[in-house]
Amino acid sequence: MENTDSGQQVFFQHIKNNLPQHLSLVDEIADILNISTDSAYRRIRGEKPISFDEIKKLCSHFKISLDNLFQLNSDSYVFTGTLINNTDFNYDKWLQSCLEIIRKVKTYQPHHMSYLAKEFPFFYYFLIPEIAAFKSFFFMKSILFYEEWKGARFSVKDDYSKYHEVWRDLSKTFATIPGTEIWNVETITSTMRQIEFYHATGAFRSDDDVICLFEKIQKMLDHIELQAEYGVKLFFGQQPTTANGAPFNLYLNELIMGDNMQILQLGNKHFTYLNHTILNYMMTTNEKFNAYMKKTMDVICTKSIPISVVNEKERLIFFNSLRTKIETAKQKIFSPKISY
Repeated sequence: MENTDSGQQVFFQHIKNNLPQHLSLVDEIADILNISTDSAYRRIRGEKPISFDEIKKLCSHFKISLDNLFQLNSDSYVFTGTLINNTDFNYDKWLQSCLEIIRKVKTYQPHHMSYLAKEFPFFYYFLIPEIAAFKSFFFMKSILFYEEWKGARFSVKDDYSKYHEVWRDLSKTFATIPGTEIWNVETITSTMRQIEFYHATGAFRSDDDVICLFEKIQKMLDHIELQAEYGVKLFFGQQPTTANGAPFNLYLNELIMGDNMQILQLGNKHFTYLNHTILNYMMTTNEKFNAYMKKTMDVICTKSIPISVVNEKERLIFFNSLRTKIETAKQKIFSPKISY
């Protein structure tokens, strides 16, 4: 006898809406609950009530908040995320989790990533191994405070080969996702200060390492500027044409310093990723919150200067100002000191 429970059907419809398109809802439910596909069908259709234990299993697996789903408290927003530490979720697993997220993005149509940048969107670090190595060193030494990295010094010649594959996968996958990025002239500042600080404190093995990093950051800027000129994302070293590549929209905002917030479009849904404590992100599926954040991102875009494809003068001025910051940092480090 059919006993349709609208709340139960809303629950399963929510799971279906957020399930990658290549996965079968009934197969996933049957596998998670360890039941037959027929039993899964009857629960999905509302013909058989779902138990509290089953709800718990599904909520845990799919990271569902029932109060958000049923709007039990419209003034609260539930976020999920995993905190990086030096035991069960370290830097290696963080890299893999980032790769899993952007691979999942590509399973939806349409898909898009919007990025309100406080500093270089971190996916660009992985374009060039020397930059990726330096940032990895910075994360592990000065953010995660790994004990074995306390007295470590950095060289671009250090062996980071165990990360090369995941860096390459991150960079290449990111380059295939249509994107909108909002930058500020201060986007480069934190990286320059990290280099200056490590040089001042003797954390580089040689000045050649510093010079190499400045050169590689220049190459990264050249790459991003080329993307902006043609309005498409590129693999590193790829020759651009407007006929191929994921669409790339770059905006300059002279008033707002971003916070590395990301809005991901997965099909007809949007999800917000908020950056906190440098490396960590938390995500919410709350539709009210995500709609607000998407609208906010759109408003910021309308109040920013588009510098991809159009506005060549503003684009050249902006990227040259970033290059000037590199030269200023270089001179601060290597100019002869005058003694009195």
